Parts: sequence; structure tokens; C-alpha cells
Amino acid sequence: MGRVRRIARRLRALIPRRRPQTPPAAKARPHAGTAARGGGIIRGVAIVVLLGVAGAAAYVSYHHFYGLAIDLGERHDMAILYPAMSDGVIVMASLVMVYCSRRDLPVPALAWVALALGAAVTLVANVAHGWDGGTGSRLLSALAPVAFVGAYELLMWLIRSGQETAEPEPVERIVYQDREVTVEVVREVRLLPKDQYEAAQWEYEESLLPGRSRAGRRSLASHWGISERAAEQIQDEVDERLAVSAPANGTPVGAGVAP
Repeated sequence: MGRVRRIARRLRALIPRRRPQTPPAAKARPHAGTAARGGGIIRGVAIVVLLGVAGAAAYVSYHHFYGLAIDLGERHDMAILYPAMSDGVIVMASLVMVYCSRRDLPVPALAWVALALGAAVTLVANVAHGWDGGTGSRLLSALAPVAFVGAYELLMWLIRSGQETAEPEPVERIVYQDREVTVEVVREVRLLPKDQYEAAQWEYEESLLPGRSRAGRRSLASHWGISERAAEQIQDEVDERLAVSAPANGTPVGAGVAP
């Protein structure tokens, strides 16, 4: 039995043990600001290149169209307007598409038709200008309108997609915290009345407070040395003023207390 155990231990020693694998280190993601700056630089360079290609192609295409119009016997002032109208239709249709894209509106079919017709007319006019020069001249003349339409439409695509791919700005987190605020309350404190009538008025007003008995006109008159008629007038004035300012709860001031 002991021999069998020794053989088993030797076999276990010969078998290689698996070492625990450490998880691969997480790759650091590029900062969002760095990615945004890189994308902005690439987009800016692309816009500059597309503007250069479109400008050069439009210049060549314009002169080809102008030369064709002159060869066909058109006047100088009319020959200038023909290429402007053809390329203007392309620009107009593309701007309408950009407007619809920024406002999530469907692009009208007329815009697609105008874009297709403008590109076709420009292409045909340039090919016709180089038709007499053979196949090479025709292909060379066709390059200008193709480059112009392609560069201009790619430029419009960059403008349309610029609003959709813009990363939202980080929103600052605002935390509201309750805190105690000291509010100063001004309270009117009565010191001395100017005469016995005002003293009677103050006594009558204090007698109308909750938990007190309403002072009658006889007690007011005897206490402050005034006539009962004056005490009654004081009561009426105070009751009228309090009735206007008191909430309408259906209970008259001093109800249920005999004068």
C-alpha cells in the first residue's frame, strides 16, 4: 500500500501544474476630448480639400460650358449665364437637402430631379466641348463635372452629418442642499396710547383675541372715562375693520358674548 502511494506521488510530480492566469490589463481608452479634437481636425482637412477640388472642377467645367456656348453661336453675355445656371441648379438642390436634413424634413422629389438634371446637363456640355478631340478629349472633359458634383455632394454630406455626430456637451451635476435661513420678523409693539379713546380701542381689540372675553361698551366707558356712545362707536369701527380682513368663515367677531 505504501508503495502504491509513492508511485502516485511521483506521477503527480511529473504532471505540470496549471498556473493561475492573470486577467489581461484593460486597454486605456482614448479620452473623449482627444477623440473629438482628432475628428474635428480630420473633418476640417476634408472640408478644405473638398472645397479645393470643387473649386478647381467648377472653374474647368465653367470654361468648357462657356466655350461650347460660344462655339454654338451664343452671345458673350448669354454664354456666361449658361454654366452659371447649370451649376446653380446643383448647388440649389444640395442646399435644399441640407436644410431638410437639419430640420428632419423629407427631401422633396423636385430637389432630387433638379440635382440629377443639373449634373446631366453639365456632364453632357463638357463632353460635347471635347467631342471633336477624340476619346481622350471627351474623357478629360467629363472629369471636371464628375469631380465637381462628387466633391460638392461630399461637402454637403459632411455638413449634414456634422450636426448628427456632434458629441453632446457634458452636463454639470447640480446638487441642491437644504440650509437654514434666518428671517427677520418685524413686530409692532404698542407702548402708550395717545388718549383714552385709543386706549379703549386697544383694550377692545385685545378682548377679541382667541380665548378672551369680548369687552362690552359699558365696561370700556367706565374703565376709560368715556361715554357709552363713544365706546359703541369704537366697537363698531373695530368690528368693521376686522370683518373686512378676517377670513369668511361664517362666524361673526365676538359672537355669543353679551356686551
